[in-house]
Formats: sequence, structure tokens, C-alpha cells
Amino acid sequence: MSNQYITAAEHLPDEERTETKLQITDAETKRIFEARVRIANDPDELTDPRPLTVVAGPHESVSEERYVELIDEIDAAGINEDLLRRLAADQESTSNIVNTRSDDLNVILRYLVESGQYDSTAEALREMAFQYLAANRPALLDAYETVRTEFEDDPLRRARSENEP
Repeated sequence: MSNQYITAAEHLPDEERTETKLQITDAETKRIFEARVRIANDPDELTDPRPLTVVAGPHESVSEERYVELIDEIDAAGINEDLLRRLAADQESTSNIVNTRSDDLNVILRYLVESGQYDSTAEALREMAFQYLAANRPALLDAYETVRTEFEDDPLRRARSENEP
């Protein structure tokens, strides 16, 4: 990654240091991508500041210099793979119980079980959630499959990360 980035003034948030999603260009490689970022006029206001050229005008001929802190990158489908990896790593050491705290959903799921359509509310919820995700968020499932495969295929990395302080 470059140490210099470019973005259009129209993409900037109204307030500085506000976490926002921003389309930026790597000045060196010319690669355009989206990332969660913070922007400031003063580099001391950010943890890891990098120069950001903000262009404006009809021919993008007007520019000003600011600083950007990249929090994490978002891929073309809007999937934040860094967040997905962190959640997958966290899941290895936490409970896998999902609680919706919804009376309505609980009644509907119990109905599906007691009417013989599913063996358990967990099975019903899993099947419906995965069907919904497959139909409406296939890029998320694809990204998760890649992340999950990374965790399954690298026992050395998992062992090392489990022993980190």
C-alpha cells in the first residue's frame, strides 16, 4: 500500500475525525477502493496518519492536503474482510448461541418445530438465515467461506494466535 492517497471533496464527511466509509485512490498504484477511515487536517489528531490529497472542481484541478487514517478496507461487494476475520477468530473462543430476544420470532420458530417442519428452533433459524443470506448476501457468504478456510487450513497460525497475550 502507498503512503499517499487521493479522494474527491464530495466524498468527505462533514466532521473531522468521524469514522466514515470513503472511496480513495492509492496515488502510487492508482487502485481505487473503499475503506473505513478517519480524516483530519492535523496529523497529530490521528493514530496512523497518511497524506490525503482532496481534489475538487470540474476538472479536479483544485486540491488541498489532509490526513487519513485507514481503519480497514472494504472490498467491491462491500464486505469488510478484516472485520470478518476478526469475528471468525473471536468465535473460536466464544459461545455460538444466538439470542434474538424476540417474542414474535420465538413463537414463529416454535410453531415450525411443533408443526413438524423442523426438529429444533436452532435448525429452523439456521436454515432460514442461510437461505436468506444465500439469496440476498452471496458475496458475504463467499468472503466468509474464504476466511473460514484460512482458519481451518492453518493450525500453526491458530496455535500461535491462541498463545498471544
